[in-house]
Amino acid sequence: MIFTSYTYVAFLTAVFLLYWSVPVSWRKPLLIGASYIFYCSWRWEFGFLLLGVSLYNWFYGRWVLPRWPSLPTLLFGVGVNLTPLVYYKYSGFLIQNAAAVAHWFGSGWTPPAMSILLPLGISFFSFQGIAYLVDVVTGEEPLVRLSDFLLFKSFWPQLIAGPIIRIHEMRQQLETPRQLDYEDLSFGCQRILFGFFKKVVLADNLAPIVDMVFLSKGTANALDASVGILGFGMQIYFDFSAYSDIAIGSARLFGYRFPENFNWPYAAASPQEFWNRWHMTLSSWIRDYVFTPLTFLSRNRPALGLLWLVVAMALCGLWHGAQWTFVVWGIWHGILLAGNQMIRQGMSPRPAGRSGGQFRWQLLLAAIFTFIVANLGWVFFRAESLQQSWNLLVSIFTLHGGIRPAIVRENGVLLVGAVFIAMMAAYSMHKTWTRWTQQSALGLRAWEFLRPIVYALAILCVIVFDREAKTFVYFQF
Repeated sequence: MIFTSYTYVAFLTAVFLLYWSVPVSWRKPLLIGASYIFYCSWRWEFGFLLLGVSLYNWFYGRWVLPRWPSLPTLLFGVGVNLTPLVYYKYSGFLIQNAAAVAHWFGSGWTPPAMSILLPLGISFFSFQGIAYLVDVVTGEEPLVRLSDFLLFKSFWPQLIAGPIIRIHEMRQQLETPRQLDYEDLSFGCQRILFGFFKKVVLADNLAPIVDMVFLSKGTANALDASVGILGFGMQIYFDFSAYSDIAIGSARLFGYRFPENFNWPYAAASPQEFWNRWHMTLSSWIRDYVFTPLTFLSRNRPALGLLWLVVAMALCGLWHGAQWTFVVWGIWHGILLAGNQMIRQGMSPRPAGRSGGQFRWQLLLAAIFTFIVANLGWVFFRAESLQQSWNLLVSIFTLHGGIRPAIVRENGVLLVGAVFIAMMAAYSMHKTWTRWTQQSALGLRAWEFLRPIVYALAILCVIVFDREAKTFVYFQF
């Protein structure tokens, strides 16, 4: 059940009406049941996997860790959470690489063909379970009621692709009855509409242009490669932020508030700031549960901090997919973060003796540099192989074919350029517009007049551009 399908709209509407119609004591079981219906609508048998993981984590966090709060006990619980993830997502990858190593040593072993279907959202709910157990060991009170925990694990808006919710962000909301108010209803509908617009109008129309480049067997010219990489950078941003918008908006309709997942990441002025703005719940998860423990273990050797930064980002890349292209993408960002760490003192603070205008120009140049290196990294994320990544980068840096497209049509080039310009214009205007509408009576009246027109145009665009519900990029993770 894809978020941008009419089936989901009908499902959300039905659950919303039922939820606010039944007695308070029925609402939580209703959401749990609806969440399992949502998840099982794809493959019903994986509902048992989700239920098993949920029951295990509740029992382990409620009864085992409070009695034996030791590192071995925690590691065992983490290992159990990782077991289904490793089996479903990484067993084929591990076996193939083991066979490659065996061939290097002269063995003729050929691994058996494997066809393991990846359960939707397994990376997200596995990470959520690990975070819960770690938080309990470090002092967070476990959830007492099973119904609270089942809803925490299975609530469908965040189940497939996040945001990755932590227990301290949901505890109070789970333990107190939710109330429907106009603010939640208005905000939820608005975010869902914005999500539909980003996905249906922007991401889905950029996808065919990107596919032309990355699925083509021909040699991409420099313009083709640049358009493909830039197009994918915008596609994945609009696609994933659209999912997050719909998830946040859907949860808000039931009175639950999720943390934000994106904050204009392409406006970041450093790699560190980029990751503070991009997929923020995953970034904080990697920082708190991977990077921080590694640096703590080597606290007597601070020079290893930069190495652990690269290792943590490599694991972040591997989390995204069982391919070396994802690992290289993670290492690329790890190197950028390590470099940023080394020069941060000269890059972030305002230089002494410089005027404000000069400092703004430095920030602009830093933002352009960050945008370029972040988007260059997407070539590893989207490419079918490391060889294809290399070929596309070589085409760009050698200006292969000049400024003539060989794969992408001229209309595709214009569309990618137009979306890019519109995205940059939207960012440059949104702060000024927000400040004007909040602080000026004229601005407030102008927004009250324009708001229904903007919403109506967004709905019209969604209807016009809607062809078929396309899956979200992060569903594969």
